[in-house]
Amino acid sequence: MGLGKDVAYEYAQIYDDSNVIMNVTFMKQKLFTKSAFKVALTCPRQLYYYGDESYANQNNDDSFLMALAEGGFQVGELAKIYYDVDDANDIKEKDYQSSINVTNERLKQSDVNIAEAAFRYKDCFVRVDILKKTGTDIELVEVKAKSWTEEDSFLNKKGEVASGIREYLYDVAFQKWVVVNALKDLYPNKKFKVKAFLMMADKGKVADVDGMNQCFRIVKDKNNRSKIERTADAENLRNAAHVLTPFDVDEICDMIIKGETGEQDKVMGNTFVPFINAMSQHYCNRTKAETEIGSKCFSCPFYTTDVTPSELKDGYKECWKEMAGFSNTDFSKPLVKDLWGAYIKRNKFIVEEKYFLEDLSEDDFKQSEESEGLHHVERKLLQIALATNNDNMMRPFKPNLKDGTYIDVEGLRKEMSEWVYPLHMIDFETTSVALPFYKGLHPYEQVAFQFSHHIIEKNGTIRHIGQYLNTKKGFFPNFEFIRELKRQLENDNGSVFRYSNHENTILRCIYEQLDKSEECDKKALMDFIDTITHKDEHVGERDMIDLWDVVKKYYYHPSMKGSNSIKVVLPAVLNSSRLLKEKYSRPVYGTEIISQNYDSANPKIWISYDEDGNVENPYKHLEKISEFLDVDEDEIKRYESTLDESVCNGGAALAAYSKLQFSDDVATKALEEALLRYCELDTLAMVFIWEYFNEMI
Repeated sequence: MGLGKDVAYEYAQIYDDSNVIMNVTFMKQKLFTKSAFKVALTCPRQLYYYGDESYANQNNDDSFLMALAEGGFQVGELAKIYYDVDDANDIKEKDYQSSINVTNERLKQSDVNIAEAAFRYKDCFVRVDILKKTGTDIELVEVKAKSWTEEDSFLNKKGEVASGIREYLYDVAFQKWVVVNALKDLYPNKKFKVKAFLMMADKGKVADVDGMNQCFRIVKDKNNRSKIERTADAENLRNAAHVLTPFDVDEICDMIIKGETGEQDKVMGNTFVPFINAMSQHYCNRTKAETEIGSKCFSCPFYTTDVTPSELKDGYKECWKEMAGFSNTDFSKPLVKDLWGAYIKRNKFIVEEKYFLEDLSEDDFKQSEESEGLHHVERKLLQIALATNNDNMMRPFKPNLKDGTYIDVEGLRKEMSEWVYPLHMIDFETTSVALPFYKGLHPYEQVAFQFSHHIIEKNGTIRHIGQYLNTKKGFFPNFEFIRELKRQLENDNGSVFRYSNHENTILRCIYEQLDKSEECDKKALMDFIDTITHKDEHVGERDMIDLWDVVKKYYYHPSMKGSNSIKVVLPAVLNSSRLLKEKYSRPVYGTEIISQNYDSANPKIWISYDEDGNVENPYKHLEKISEFLDVDEDEIKRYESTLDESVCNGGAALAAYSKLQFSDDVATKALEEALLRYCELDTLAMVFIWEYFNEMI
């Protein structure tokens, strides 16, 4: 059996006539850690799978996207600087007892600041991000890469811990409970006063230096694990404006520990301390907690996939078999979790033992109002009808069904008749990070670092006419970004398209940034933003058209299931269109169709087929970052394993841009090329959708 992560080890030496003849490591009891506590809050039954490495755990996957989560490591490193934790007091021992022993040694000092201080009480073990000891006064500081301000409230009007901050406050309360009781055991004759703080990115603060984020570089150790490496400039941040604030959460933590907050029974089925005691017993004794099937089960990470090693077990299926009576064949049926826009209703369906789409009927939804195209209820019923071959439910949609695909040609014709040529397809890549890249920014303020722009003429001519990518380190790009976008869009009055609301949101954020700025051309830039966006009662005369909304109203392919994401719609459209399959099976892109990143010497064929004869998702075939390095295979091995990935989704794009901001090696150019081609495909995907709709009308 796999042992999981939270296992304590004890070391011993066996002697024979005073000579060491054998070193022995033997397992002691598992310990209930902060990570295990967090899993228990999500689902007590998941503790069983979390504690056993023989179960697959999708959260363990190490990929390029992990760089996003590593923003928390950077915040943690900055907190150590703010608290002046020296290297000797940064406890790096991995095994539990050694880390506890070192902590106890450091606590002998009258005044000391410790990072990763370790404590055990009963079967519970915690490491405290920052522990500040001044005599018998102790500050326990948990550091999180979450935004907060002094005006935000930890409790809602019902006296419950607010849902958006709950997991963090429970985390701190768990730590305080362990630390207070551990100190009582260790020092029965001393009265320590422990006060809890939650240090978070303060959105009310402003960075007064450039490059704060770049002071903490994410690097790989010899085992290919990520770690943070400080630059020489990092120490200067101690005297710069502090963008992290330690918010006092001691009173609320005491309320949580005493079971006095109103949400506890609803969240845990118990009060705080009894819950900890029960969960630690289940975890350490390897027993399954009693629980019920619910919508949370749909997001369980303990499942296997086609690429999971065959020896790993599937906890997700185990639960459904044990608690809902599923058979092996049931897992191949369309589930209510796959239904578009029905997240709120999932628990209701499960309580009614409606686990499959075939269990649902029109009576499960309110009747829809008349609207242009598919109403949101009709979109659900259409998905159910096609997934279950429910002929009766399918009847209203049959006039617009062809070969199992729904397309409302007349609705599209009416919609598209109002579009003004040339059509402009735009897509943005943006980031908002806890530690600002640039002076003058708040934590988590939006930074627009890239866009792509395709244009479609009335005669059908398609060009990738423009793009923008900020490659300058320490340069705030938003105003340059908007100037370049204005330059590319102001030459005509053609319709501008986005996919979903992100672009409108970002442009309105930049509008506010311009309003507070001293840019000499800010009025012209703000007026331009007004023309292509909407906010409250304002609607620009050239307000961007949301292609996502057009797809949602007039088109549905069964392969889309419960998603209207462009990365799901794109392969559906390509499989629906004979024209697109024929056209883009040839090297026309970069030759007949102008591109900023492909040319006649390097054209792109976008159509390829899987073994079942279906068009594969073009995002799968974007070039790997390593292909742009212009080095041989042996030299590639010198670089991080992540360079063998492609930038094929928004998360990878954020990670790549973050690396661009502090990379100085040959990989910089490779990251730029990968980012440009990814963003180009986002707007080309919009072009493909237009070509298919235009073909149909």
